[in-house]
Amino acid sequence: MQSYPVSDKEKLKKILKETGVSRSELARRLEVSYKTLYRWLDKGVKPHLAQSRDIDQLFKEYIDMREVVLGLKRRLRDPVKILKTDKKIRDRFVLEMTYHSNAIEGSRMTKKETQNAFLGNKVKGKELFEVLEAVNHKNALEILLENIRPNFKIDEKYILKLHEIIMYNFNNKLPGKYRTGFVNLTNTEMVLPSAQEVPLRMGKLLKGLNSYGKDPIGKIAQGHYEFEAIHPFFDGNGRVGRLIMITQLLSRGFPPAIIQVEDRYKYYMALGRADSGDSRNIVQMICDSIIKGYELLTQ
Repeated sequence: MQSYPVSDKEKLKKILKETGVSRSELARRLEVSYKTLYRWLDKGVKPHLAQSRDIDQLFKEYIDMREVVLGLKRRLRDPVKILKTDKKIRDRFVLEMTYHSNAIEGSRMTKKETQNAFLGNKVKGKELFEVLEAVNHKNALEILLENIRPNFKIDEKYILKLHEIIMYNFNNKLPGKYRTGFVNLTNTEMVLPSAQEVPLRMGKLLKGLNSYGKDPIGKIAQGHYEFEAIHPFFDGNGRVGRLIMITQLLSRGFPPAIIQVEDRYKYYMALGRADSGDSRNIVQMICDSIIKGYELLTQ
């Protein structure tokens, strides 16, 4: 994989410029000497991996990453065209998205096992339902890629179709239909709407889902949170929600957001903070995931 689109040096310069902190203060926050920081900024010395991670964390803490993502969008040719015409990138995208999205939901399948499931091979030591989850997600992504185009409009039929494919052969989960009862979430104290409220809440969400305004990333992040807060299905809400988000991003010319399983708890925390009206974390989380999508499309 190529290097991160924003170098450590660029991150450090942007922190200094945007926050107004001095070099001495920045060095203190990174727990390095002033001389070390000077060498990074002015002498072309690259930080060690652990130091690079600290710089990245501070960068995400202080800098609104929407500007970075908008810069990558301007740098990238049409992501929809890339995914439709470059089979190697398309296959890698489908594998990465399927593996990580299912793993976030608790799948035990490795990336290699996911690839074997795609090929129709037997996956040793895994239950049939786990293999089916991988194949279903792949098929849902194929439908997404068949439909996606610039300014594509998402409607209820499209969302229900994604769910129907994600939950294929899981008939007790009502594939392609809203839930008819309550569901409980373990990672939030938020009270979910009743089954009777779901169609109304989804109707309201859909009215604004294709309007992006001057802050498309912020709007997409908020829409993702709202979908997960409605939790319209008995199962598959996370996977469908992330597919909707990718559809929105690609339709507006952005790289897809690839939320990795390693970031699962940061993702849950960001959604949890949005429960109390603080959407900054989910915006930053999605921006970071878009950068990972950019890397995948430009390898």
